[in-house]
Amino acid sequence: MSSTAITALHRGRAVDPGSVLTGPLCGVGLSWLEPGMSIWLDADDVEHTVYVTAGGGYATTEDEGVEEEDVVDVPLAEGTALTLPLGGQATLVAGEEGLEYFHAVLTVTRGGAR
Repeated sequence: MSSTAITALHRGRAVDPGSVLTGPLCGVGLSWLEPGMSIWLDADDVEHTVYVTAGGGYATTEDEGVEEEDVVDVPLAEGTALTLPLGGQATLVAGEEGLEYFHAVLTVTRGGAR
């Protein structure tokens, strides 16, 4: 009897790896944003890691106390990665070619204890 599990990640399909993995990894998936579309990521009780697999765009943060003219857009291109630590926030915006990215979510708690 085999205990092997094979899961094909398709655009827009998130997978809960809890059935085969232990630890803080609570979600993975391959996502696609159409040109000009955006998604907001909030790392309130989780951490996010994004790896761009195709297309491009940019990430921007909206930290409290930062003036709008001081906000910096970080370019995203194929092969780049972005990690939002606990407490971070960012908006991913797809460029003219759209944006495909692998997204991993890790459960964490403030203070490091699970």
